[in-house]
Amino acid sequence: MGNRKGFHSIPARTLSKAGPLRKSRPKHMDVEDEHREKGRRRFCLDLLITAAAVFVLFRVIAGIAVVQGDSMKPNLTNGSVILFYRLENSYKRNDIVILKVDGRKNFLVKRVAAVAGDRVDIDDKTGTLLVNGADRQKETMNGKTYTRDGGVTFPLTVPSGCIFVLGDNREAALDSRSFGAVTVDSLVGKVFFEARILKGGSA
Repeated sequence: MGNRKGFHSIPARTLSKAGPLRKSRPKHMDVEDEHREKGRRRFCLDLLITAAAVFVLFRVIAGIAVVQGDSMKPNLTNGSVILFYRLENSYKRNDIVILKVDGRKNFLVKRVAAVAGDRVDIDDKTGTLLVNGADRQKETMNGKTYTRDGGVTFPLTVPSGCIFVLGDNREAALDSRSFGAVTVDSLVGKVFFEARILKGGSA
């Protein structure tokens, strides 16, 4: 029987190759996918910003260290976690600082006993620290203050651009009595917070 006029049949093989017709996605599903993708991008961006902020905070502005030893006892104890400010450019007496001394691997934590222009002396008979003639022995220290064999000679005037540092545990501390005044450039920062949460560690 012939085909009707205007009607053409499609071979079965052609239909099988075309495959089933796909259903179109609802529009609201496309909108949800777009929102999820935006949320993922926003999360990644926030994560990068947070990581950058933490890096700047603890590598440029501030730092964390752990006290090692008893040279600052009783005010800073062995194993204490301390926070320090790296951008400090003005130091005064009684500031606690972190410094790097030539020839030593670890950083040291000490207290500023005198600043540039101050005259420092030690009375070995009484174990007394004198700064500009005033008795500073009772300020934040533990034990008597004596000179060190082979150390610096007193009286000493702190040079420009330098500070004189001491450990609070005077009879056990390694400090400016042994290695002299240190330059401000050798300071890593000024301590502004201590948390006594550990029993051991390194600084």
